[in-house]
Amino acid sequence: VLLQGPLQSWRVAELAKAAEVSLGHVSGVRQLLLAHEWAAEDKSGIRLIKPDAVLDAWAAIDRWDDRTTEREYSLLINDPAEIAEKLHKCLGKQRHAFTQWSAASLRHPHTSVPVVTAYVDSFPDDEVLKKHLLARPVSSGGKLRLVIPKDEGVFRPLQTINGLPLVSDVQIYLDVLRAGLRGDEAAAELRRWPDFAGGWS
Repeated sequence: VLLQGPLQSWRVAELAKAAEVSLGHVSGVRQLLLAHEWAAEDKSGIRLIKPDAVLDAWAAIDRWDDRTTEREYSLLINDPAEIAEKLHKCLGKQRHAFTQWSAASLRHPHTSVPVVTAYVDSFPDDEVLKKHLLARPVSSGGKLRLVIPKDEGVFRPLQTINGLPLVSDVQIYLDVLRAGLRGDEAAAELRRWPDFAGGWS
């Protein structure tokens, strides 16, 4: 939430409500940011002054495998846009949001999309995926990756592009940075984009 541009000042209670976390958690984050001189505080609240340093520190300790449970699926469909659209329709009202290459491509196209990845609250029944996408589970090399996050914070805030729900730009960056298959290039290009995370300038 703090990294969502345009950057603004936040009071502790307002930030806790927006991020849906406890006041104690926000207080701890506030102390850490001020100690590193990554944020400044005045009568209007706390505001990031070094967002790049914050994101770099977050990326350095982020571990995809430790915070997710995933399944991959092989499909007869090859077009990433078609896969994303059919998955979106298949999941219906179940909470979901696209990330990694597919989300990066929708936000700021740079590289091809080798895998369509989406966060979900729970894995759909295999028969449902087979019916709607002709999908079958595979151990690796699939064109579709569904992911259950261990922290629901990945869903806050969401954005909608071409009718599809995506995680925030910051989350896309973290998720694709070390995903391989030129994910680092997609991450770097997204972050260089002036409108990344709503713009920090």
